[in-house]
Amino acid sequence: MPKPERHPAFSFHIEGRDQEVHSAPAVVLVRLLQNAQLAFDLIGAHVEGREIRMRARIPAATSQRFQLICEIPQTGSYAMPVTVGQADGLFDLDLGLVKRAYEVFRSLVQAVSKHDDVGVAAALPDERIRRRVLESLKGMAPPADSDWKLSLHDEADAAFASFDTGIPAFVDSILTTEEQREAGRVITGELKSIDFTERKLTLIYPPTSKELACIYDEDIEDMLYARRRDLIQVTGRVLLDDHGAPRQIIDVTDIRDLDLSPVVLDAIRFGDLTIHASPPLSVQPELDDTQQLLCVVQDDLGIDVFAPTRAALLAELNEQLAMLWREYALAPNAELDGKARDLKHALRTRFAQVPHDA
Repeated sequence: MPKPERHPAFSFHIEGRDQEVHSAPAVVLVRLLQNAQLAFDLIGAHVEGREIRMRARIPAATSQRFQLICEIPQTGSYAMPVTVGQADGLFDLDLGLVKRAYEVFRSLVQAVSKHDDVGVAAALPDERIRRRVLESLKGMAPPADSDWKLSLHDEADAAFASFDTGIPAFVDSILTTEEQREAGRVITGELKSIDFTERKLTLIYPPTSKELACIYDEDIEDMLYARRRDLIQVTGRVLLDDHGAPRQIIDVTDIRDLDLSPVVLDAIRFGDLTIHASPPLSVQPELDDTQQLLCVVQDDLGIDVFAPTRAALLAELNEQLAMLWREYALAPNAELDGKARDLKHALRTRFAQVPHDA
């Protein structure tokens, strides 16, 4: 009797600062596996020839057919082997569909990894499903201030894709037009209600304590099932009332939880400048009085930055520290007064510049 064919298999590799990662935070693994499974559910529905409307749930039979089966994790760069689908034993009638779904997934993540928008469209031509899968792939990527990256390896342990902190911005560039990005504004508010029938959510806008209606498109509805905390951030085109205050958000392009966890940086990069922090720099974002801006202040290092989103705050933090390094840490003592010399000493005690060719 011939041996049953093997199901497609691959592995997620989480690589940290020192490469030798022997464990991974549960929150990272849960987010990674949930988004990867959703991507396979959607791709599976595509290869089955199903028409998936935005509100339609994935059929249970499809989810079971394309489920990811996790195996025992491996050390090194923390590796999580997975198999796509589970063989019944003698002969698996679903194996052809499973292999097709894996090939679509592999082609898609390879194109995303290379920032190849043409390849992304070619890998999954159905635009509506592609948009939902891309949101899932964005959820697999490390956030802007992460100290880890994700690599995907095949059964021969050869890497075929790598997701770093630049992946979410690339996916956003595909999912939103330049006009939407230019007109987009971020509003932080308290989530009051969601009306899935009318595709509307209602926020309490902190500066005015008034309700703010947000009209979203079906394409981003998946985001709402996982984001139901009190404070969320909505990006879209903001309509103002007669007093110049927001009254409605339309053309919503992004919905995310407000993340106020500490920002930890072991390196600051801006242009051709890289400086390493020893120990890693940990700063605590806080909301300003309007609750619309995230702020970080650390007087001893001259840090005072603010931005509407966590990613923008990280960019501002890198830019300001690079400016402080050039203006103070590299300046001759003769050009600095007492407070400026103290700042120079604090910077040079905490950071060290990495040669450009390194």
